Amino acid sequence: MKRLLAYFKEKPSRIFYTILLLLFTAGLLYGLMVTVVYAEIFAKVVNDPDHRMQQGDKHFNGLNSDNIRSPHEADQVREQDFNILFLGDSYIYGFLMASELSPPAQLEKILREKYPDQTINVINFGWTSSSPYLSYRLLKDIGAKYKPDLVLLAIDMSDYRDEWFYKSVLQERGWYRYIKRFPRIAYCVKRISEWLLPVTDWHTPIWGYSGSGGYFVARQPMEESLNLFDDVYDTLLLLNDYSRDTLHAPFMVFIPPRHWQYTDKESPGTWEYGSFDAMGPYALENFRYFESKQSVAPFPVVMMLEDFKKTERFPLNFKVDSHWNKHGARFFAEKVAERIEGLITTPD
Repeated sequence: MKRLLAYFKEKPSRIFYTILLLLFTAGLLYGLMVTVVYAEIFAKVVNDPDHRMQQGDKHFNGLNSDNIRSPHEADQVREQDFNILFLGDSYIYGFLMASELSPPAQLEKILREKYPDQTINVINFGWTSSSPYLSYRLLKDIGAKYKPDLVLLAIDMSDYRDEWFYKSVLQERGWYRYIKRFPRIAYCVKRISEWLLPVTDWHTPIWGYSGSGGYFVARQPMEESLNLFDDVYDTLLLLNDYSRDTLHAPFMVFIPPRHWQYTDKESPGTWEYGSFDAMGPYALENFRYFESKQSVAPFPVVMMLEDFKKTERFPLNFKVDSHWNKHGARFFAEKVAERIEGLITTPD
């Protein structure tokens, strides 16, 4: 100890450099630990891209025996009922709210009040971080059990990146054949390519999308995201064909906006702050894309931007999270009910 004290006393600046070295080492170890943890999470997603909900998982509630968030069991759903399957991600699941407040549950309540002579069931097929292709896979697995008369899908702004990633993993497209085999190494490559973005773009050629953040499609011209938009549209065609030819049910697509696409007042404390440009110059590129598809799509595409822009209801989102609160879920459900009114059949 005396020698150590004498060492520092001889040159006091050594204390500063020693502290600096310790802080650098601690930061390096922390960064390494975080990378290892996230690499494991990434590997888990790659190995199970469907990541469907499971009974007993504390992150989910209100699951039935098919592990979807619905009070309706398949064997309780009748042919004479009017059954609606609602596909989507965490917005349809009803993130941060009770099951009975989720958009499908509120839609069911609205429709049952409007059509008291018909039993209408709205089955929630949404789950966190899903995408249209994962919804398509779930629909093929269990959709027919619920005897659907109508299939609905809501597209979220996170779907464009997620869709490309999940579909690429499942189909082993391009570099993804190696990403699937070596997911932990791939994660490290991904992080390095993200750090190097200011210098060079390795990320897009390997992963198929920008590494500049989850909502990059709203920060660049539509033409730069066409592969992602087209990928989602291709899945919508698959969903429409399966709904029509196998389930014998019409298929409809709803495109609600994120709050930052029409206002800068919602979710002032959202944890996603900084990952989007509120009402930025490219914020509406997804609507621009689907406007070009409305006249050719073999299914209705309902864009809901104007609905959310014109409403005086506020707030529709949580303060610290961009998901809808119960009022936002109710507003969305009301607008969906208006759009599907002509498709509801009642008993003779």
